[in-house]
Amino acid sequence: MARDDSRSDHTEEILSAWSRERPDVDVSSISIITPLWRLGRAVVLNRERTLAAFDLDHSGLDVLATLRRSGAPYRLTSTELSLRCEVTLGATTQRVARLEARGLIERIREEPDRRTVFVRLTMEGQELLDEVFGEVMRSDETMLDGLSDNDRATLSRLLRRWERAVVR
Repeated sequence: MARDDSRSDHTEEILSAWSRERPDVDVSSISIITPLWRLGRAVVLNRERTLAAFDLDHSGLDVLATLRRSGAPYRLTSTELSLRCEVTLGATTQRVARLEARGLIERIREEPDRRTVFVRLTMEGQELLDEVFGEVMRSDETMLDGLSDNDRATLSRLLRRWERAVVR
């Protein structure tokens, strides 16, 4: 991935301009939030490109990966799936319908209580996910080029700490 020092210079220009225009406001967060916002966009675009090659989007990946991470037999109820994906039951229903139409997951009812509906990863879904997951990880890794192991450990620790403080 090409390095563009003008981006960090641009952030410094924004910081400097706001410091000049509003010396009464602490604008130091710009030096963190602006690069983070730009990085977030770059990560999303990178993921979208990677997933598009498999005719998937992030929401589809989320469902398939959540089922895979649940362990054999790779199934959850819709409620469990919604909770783990952190989306509404309505959103889960839409995601499940799209993936079911592709044969990547299936809805099943099991005895003795046929009222409970499980969403299960099919063999085709598991095979696709395993291929997609490997490609997503390779692609994500390219986004981290240039960071040493120490940088990555420090960044990971700081981001987890910040996430715990902000995301409830």
